[in-house]
Amino acid sequence: MSLSRFRYSFFLVLHIVLLALWYTSPFYLDWRIVILTVVLYHLQLYYAKGCLITQGQFGKENEGFYYYYLRRAGFSPDKKRLSFVLDYIIPGGMIALALILQLALLH
Repeated sequence: MSLSRFRYSFFLVLHIVLLALWYTSPFYLDWRIVILTVVLYHLQLYYAKGCLITQGQFGKENEGFYYYYLRRAGFSPDKKRLSFVLDYIIPGGMIALALILQLALLH
């Protein structure tokens, strides 16, 4: 396996593991930590101009993890709309889910 293939595979697995952990985080992390992860994600987007793991996986042609794999699956996502959903709708939903699960339902 070449070094570039190893790098791609490493970042792909890392991406999948971290995304799985994050999407399930409202079920096992305190809601304040979930909010902190969203804040850190947005700081990363602002200062690094994108996701560091995506940059590690794809290099300079940073087209985005979801965008790349949706296109490979035969879909034609609109980049701006997909970015809006991934950057605002989903994180907002994760915060709302954490708050509902931990403050409204459990108390």
